[in-house]
Amino acid sequence: MHNLQHLLENSSELPSLPEIYIKVTELLESDNADAQQIGEAVQTDPSLTVRVLKMINSAYYGMSTEITSISQAVSLLGRRQLQQILMGSVLAGVFSDIESTSFSMHDFWQHSIKTAIIARHLAMQNVNIIDHEAFFTAGLLHDIGRLVLAQAAPDSLADIDDFVKTEGVNVVRAEADILGVTHIDVALALMNIWDMPSLLTQCVVKHHDIDHVGPFAMDTSMVYLANQLSQLPLVHEAEEMEGILLTIPNWQVTGCTQDQIYIACCLADEQWFEVMSSLGMARQDEVDERFRC
Repeated sequence: MHNLQHLLENSSELPSLPEIYIKVTELLESDNADAQQIGEAVQTDPSLTVRVLKMINSAYYGMSTEITSISQAVSLLGRRQLQQILMGSVLAGVFSDIESTSFSMHDFWQHSIKTAIIARHLAMQNVNIIDHEAFFTAGLLHDIGRLVLAQAAPDSLADIDDFVKTEGVNVVRAEADILGVTHIDVALALMNIWDMPSLLTQCVVKHHDIDHVGPFAMDTSMVYLANQLSQLPLVHEAEEMEGILLTIPNWQVTGCTQDQIYIACCLADEQWFEVMSSLGMARQDEVDERFRC
């Protein structure tokens, strides 16, 4: 039995959410807590406060004036948006200690953030979807199981990558063959422990699925499509999108047009660094280069 199977059977050993996230989430969901109380709770964690404020003041949110306090952010953005920003900030801390020559945290976060931006924009195109920020969180979390694998089985990551390349299979099949456990299995366990909403859990668990059915079919198809698109090279012309979408089965389930998908990809290419930097995930050389420009 691989130690990952033991990990799933003893889920208390999986990473837990920080107390500060749980406390602030409870306040955000309470009708009795005001913006001042929420701000005071967040500000008990200085590093979290800095990340949240940097994120809110990034070009991604496009605020016309600088936001200087969490309570001000709650008033301007609303509780749902703050909760999604909070999740990104917390993830930057929970998985900050992964060290593996076979796993690039930078590449992981770049892919996850681009997926998050694309998923959010696609959701904004659907008049039936109100909580667009949930899709940013779903995109950010979609590969969370891979972080657990990188922590628990770092020596197996190179073998998995080699198996994908040599056998021409996807990463889920490679993980199953080599580890007996996939990042989807781990993600499901983690989402249950973290008590995440069903929408987020389904989007994370089904981001490799081609067929999408059931009550969350539209939602999971958007994160699936965003995951596929975020792995592609920069698209320079809208006309290129037609050929790209021919390689992605069932993309039409999202209800988005090719132009909308092209715009989502352009926004991800423009904004991923801003979001990554605000969450403390960017490399210093990238920060220096952007500053010089």
